[in-house]
This record gives sequence, C-alpha cells and structure tokens, in this order.
Amino acid sequence: MKIDELVPLANGLSVHTGERTLVCDRARIGPVTDTTVDMAFWLVGTDLVPRLTLSRDRIALGSPDEIASLLRVVARGALTGERHPH
Repeated sequence: MKIDELVPLANGLSVHTGERTLVCDRARIGPVTDTTVDMAFWLVGTDLVPRLTLSRDRIALGSPDEIASLLRVVARGALTGERHPH
C-alpha cells in the first residue's frame, strides 16, 4: 500500500464490536517521518479518536486487508481498553 491510500481505506471502514457496528470516519495522517506515519480516525457515534503509528515498511508491505484488520483491532481496543501487540 501507499500512504495516500490509508485515508480512503479507513473512512467508512466498519468495525463490529459484539452487538454494535461502528464506522471509522475523518481519518487523517499526522506527522510523517522517514520511518513512521501517524494516523488518527474518529469512531462515529463516540468521542473516540484512536491513533496509531505505522512504520513505512508495514504500510508498503501490507495489503489493504491487513491494514484494515489492524485498524479494526485498534478501534476495538479504543472501545474496550484492551491493547493488542501488532
């Protein structure tokens, strides 16, 4: 993937959390360094704006499905407070 593909991938992404389905929106790319990219997105219907830092290598080598799965894990973690290493 490319960095400019992250925002369209995140916006509209559904996150199933038991009985609820939330949608990611207003994704934005924050500081970009030589090695990392910061990303944040809003979970519609909440006050939550999860953030994550991805390595450029992770983005470049990841498929859209892999990155979407990672975004879902981060979103669920924001709702439940659970942290999952990735």
